[in-house]
Amino acid sequence: MYDIKIQSPFDRYPVAHPDCNSEKAMHLYQQMDWERIYREIEETRSSPESPFYYFEINRKNNLGELETLCISGFDAYTIGIGYMRPKMERKGFFVKKDVLNPKFSTQMDGMEIPFALSCLEAFMKGDTNYLEENLHNRRVPLRL
Repeated sequence: MYDIKIQSPFDRYPVAHPDCNSEKAMHLYQQMDWERIYREIEETRSSPESPFYYFEINRKNNLGELETLCISGFDAYTIGIGYMRPKMERKGFFVKKDVLNPKFSTQMDGMEIPFALSCLEAFMKGDTNYLEENLHNRRVPLRL
């Protein structure tokens, strides 16, 4: 089961959809028309209620730890993908040791919409290998 939040740029607060199955999660995501939303923001020529609009899906992994995939509007033709999960990191100045970072995140901006769908499908299947191999920190300037 997944907990989903959808933030519209035209509303102040996100809408929560708790305890969704895979079918409902996919249905909610497919209702997001990223290009139309971006056009509507530009057509209003005013600041939206929430400049950050997104589809966020949360689940517990097989160890009971929270994982989150957040797909957000970026520009007219691309979106951002954020993946937050617990991950072991090597830390320390003189002595290095492995430490669990419960909120390790990767953010890719300027991604194509079909790629986001493949990430969502992998997330819902629990395919962390696909996500780890394909999501890397990448920031690109906003295209106007």
